[in-house]
Amino acid sequence: MSLANVSTHYISEKVARVRWLPEQLQQSERFVTGSWDMDRNFVRLWRLQSNQYATATESDNVDNVPRCMDKVAMEDDVTAMEFVDKDTLAVSCADGHLSVFNVQRAVEEDQMQRTARSERLHCFQRSQEPAPCTDLSVYGTDIATAGEDGCVNIVSVGNVRQVKRTIEADSMALFSICYISQHELVAANRMGVIRMLDGRVATEAQPKLTFMVASQDDKSSNFVSSLTTHPMQQHILLCGSEEGSITVWDLRNLNYPASYLSAHKSPINEIGFHRKDPSKLFTAAEGGEVWMWSENKVLGCDSSKKDGNSPWLSGDRVRSLVDVEGVLTNIRKAVNSFDVHGSRLVCGGDTEAVYLVDNIA
Repeated sequence: MSLANVSTHYISEKVARVRWLPEQLQQSERFVTGSWDMDRNFVRLWRLQSNQYATATESDNVDNVPRCMDKVAMEDDVTAMEFVDKDTLAVSCADGHLSVFNVQRAVEEDQMQRTARSERLHCFQRSQEPAPCTDLSVYGTDIATAGEDGCVNIVSVGNVRQVKRTIEADSMALFSICYISQHELVAANRMGVIRMLDGRVATEAQPKLTFMVASQDDKSSNFVSSLTTHPMQQHILLCGSEEGSITVWDLRNLNYPASYLSAHKSPINEIGFHRKDPSKLFTAAEGGEVWMWSENKVLGCDSSKKDGNSPWLSGDRVRSLVDVEGVLTNIRKAVNSFDVHGSRLVCGGDTEAVYLVDNIA
């Protein structure tokens, strides 16, 4: 990681979410961004191209620069985006709607178009005003959305205009949602309460399973700002929080958290594992930083084994089993989102720039 190379590219848009296009056998050269808090918000498709202005003599040359290949205007702020498959992108919006995009790769000019837009999935019951869709999670062809109305909606990517299941999960705003298996989800609310949900049954039949994110101060609430599960061990749930800490839950034992880590000094905006190397976890924070957490292989804990003991479940010992280093620091404005593919990380936030970090692995 000491050879990691960071380049900054200004795009004149605040970035709410960024995702690499999935590639199976090669390093991805394309990514998408969704903007927020602009006069007009867009989902943009970018492609890395060789820097024609690079010179052989300068040591700080940037090899690749992103070029915008296509864009689609959105009705409101983009709040979340995930790829359903290598060509299909699901995007949620602050107006309570969900959109599906198709990305077409080409030799010269890549293209992107919106193929479907849902009915309004989230609205406040009393006023019937639209409620922001705050997060989404994908499992197979199913997309689950969470909203400030406290509801979870499940739709199929093939027909987003027909809601398969609506679950009135909470009486207050939901901020984060995550699939843990084909039918099970977890959703977290404004007070830090996390609920287990079953996508097969109606609201009345939902399991009454709740647990809370830990907090440094027992008297104050600490909302969950981002959720992720371990790619190999789905029962390990990591919760990034408002106070900047990480709470780890073993979903097989909900009596108490498995681990608690003081991390950033500002809210964690996104938390996620490297998809191909689950020994690496990344966190992006409101204070303008991205950290990488690496399992210490020297100490003999390798959670890539299916039933291996994960250092994330080791309680107070987790600090000695996981090394942390700053990938991006001193940005001074929020880093809202990141994504990792192969040895390359892309992230964006309120500086109206995207940051590319090479040689991350």
